[in-house]
Amino acid sequence: MNFVCRSCGSKNIREILDLGDQPWGNDFIKIEKNETNQKYPLKFVICESCKMSQINYTIPKERMFKNHSYMSGTTKTLGLHFSNISDQILEKFPLKENAYVLDIGGNDGTFLENFKKKNIKVLNVDSGVQQSILSNKKGIECINDYFNEELASKILKERGQASIIHGSGIFFHLEELSSAFKGIKKLLKKDGVLVAEFIDLKSMMQNVAFDQIYHEHLLYYSLNTLNHMLITYDLEIFDAQLYNIHGGSCVAYIKHKESKFEQTSNCKYLMQEEINYGILKYEPYENFAKKVQSFKIEILNLLKKLKSQGKTICALGAPVKGSTMINYLKLERDLLDCAVEINPYKFDTFYPGTKIPVVDQSKILDPNYYFILSWNFQEEIISKMSKFIDGGGKFITPFPNIKVI
Repeated sequence: MNFVCRSCGSKNIREILDLGDQPWGNDFIKIEKNETNQKYPLKFVICESCKMSQINYTIPKERMFKNHSYMSGTTKTLGLHFSNISDQILEKFPLKENAYVLDIGGNDGTFLENFKKKNIKVLNVDSGVQQSILSNKKGIECINDYFNEELASKILKERGQASIIHGSGIFFHLEELSSAFKGIKKLLKKDGVLVAEFIDLKSMMQNVAFDQIYHEHLLYYSLNTLNHMLITYDLEIFDAQLYNIHGGSCVAYIKHKESKFEQTSNCKYLMQEEINYGILKYEPYENFAKKVQSFKIEILNLLKKLKSQGKTICALGAPVKGSTMINYLKLERDLLDCAVEINPYKFDTFYPGTKIPVVDQSKILDPNYYFILSWNFQEEIISKMSKFIDGGGKFITPFPNIKVI
């Protein structure tokens, strides 16, 4: 294996879980085009030197992040979460006049809307074409580009340093990881704060949520491994909080090493909890892989049993994580009739790697069962579907345990 660790450059890489060759999970091709998705290796590995979890294959960023269909404003749950985080940021770190907030990978500007409403200056950087257009339409200036050291230097020259730099789900997407953190180091004010939101690795493994592993997610952070990497850029985590969003996410508050902020007791507690769990050892990772293989057998048995009884089953939602699920399980139309969506960018496409059509949810008859692929938003989704429930419809939820609701 020629792959080297994305964090420390070590060649000592241990394979944990092979999810097979899979398409890029956001490669929703219109049915009328009759094209086939290209497939790439999808293996979850760990660096034996720095213990950073990652995947060992990179699809070029230009392929994944320029023309994709994910819009952060689609779900109310995420909007409320962003509103909560922005309020906490302003409470903890009051901004001075003329300060500005930079969002790296800010998608359609949903996070920055909360600051703009309070007349705080904002700047979005996002590589997605449609996302940038939507952000600019909201009056939230968006630079349609990939964030790296070169772009950071340009922003620094034009706008000066940022008081708050935020990134939700972007820091495990970065192909130019070192360049991006060098750019952040340069662009963040001396007393500024970097707010990094990421899927919590410990929660992911405890929930057996292997569908969080896909080609856009190059790295999988714990507080300990992220902090170990940040120290090489003279940055460090001083506070952290866990949230339920996305099945377990961490919000880490990061400062310049020489900054006055003291590490909080909660941050120390969470980092010690990871150590106690064994985040820097191999056993939790190996147990996770075994549970994923058991999950596969159990869910396939359930779907086959329901289909043998003549039941109709549709996937509810077509998130990128659903592509990992469907392709790992090798699902096709014999077990899933279709997938339904509310995001118009995904209507009339095939689920990547399959012939399972993705259709407008409002235009189909409800099935007997909905298999919830957007399980991280299942409370919001189920709350909107009282008519389906009243009609006897049921939901299959995958994590943390397979349940029929």
